[in-house]
Amino acid sequence: MPSLPSNLASACDARYIYNCQQCGLSISDLQVLSYTQVQDVLELNAFYADVAENYEDDEKARAAESQFWS
Repeated sequence: MPSLPSNLASACDARYIYNCQQCGLSISDLQVLSYTQVQDVLELNAFYADVAENYEDDEKARAAESQFWS
């Protein structure tokens, strides 16, 4: 994903909307969801992105641990 232009990088509201849209939320969604609900969606998105990014390393660690204990 390309980085934000430098003039938008310091704009908190623009980054918030950008991050929400990267999670699949639209402006209409932001109008009907509470702030807490949006934060939950952002947090879930970050969690699953981390899981997907580290999946192979985690599987290797599980296999090595299993082999160690058997």
